[in-house]
Amino acid sequence: MKFSSLRKTMSAILTAVIFMTCPAAVNAEGWEEVPAEEWTEESAWQEVPAYNPYFGGYRNCTWSAWQIVYETTGIALPDFGVAGGWMNSAARMGYTVSSVPAVNSIVCWSSHVGVVTAISEDGSMVYIKEGGYCGGYHEGWFPAYYSRSRQALYGYIWLW
Repeated sequence: MKFSSLRKTMSAILTAVIFMTCPAAVNAEGWEEVPAEEWTEESAWQEVPAYNPYFGGYRNCTWSAWQIVYETTGIALPDFGVAGGWMNSAARMGYTVSSVPAVNSIVCWSSHVGVVTAISEDGSMVYIKEGGYCGGYHEGWFPAYYSRSRQALYGYIWLW
């Protein structure tokens, strides 16, 4: 079985387990049971966190980018695949891809991704939050239009 097929299968199993158990009321220490008359499908979805389809925590740039986007914007991105394929996957899924950065966009290199959280006044630098760079979480200012660490710059995925 190919790795992507295995990942999708594991993701589907985990998602099914989460969604099968979430609607039921939980009566554990520190939790309050929600009376049936107050429960709505909308309130149940608000309490269930989105599922990050990637693995590895901040050692993995794709996990990190997905997580940072979700925590800062509330957007639960789809599984775009490996970092080098995010631009093409996003374009196929209807996202705007551009050579121009925007705040809360995803910067994509040939095999790395990060999240743009600020742009310099003249637009030449972007502030990036990322994982998988030097082994873990990292953030800092980088040129907006150039390759970095032998990584060709592909562009930016806009999230609105």
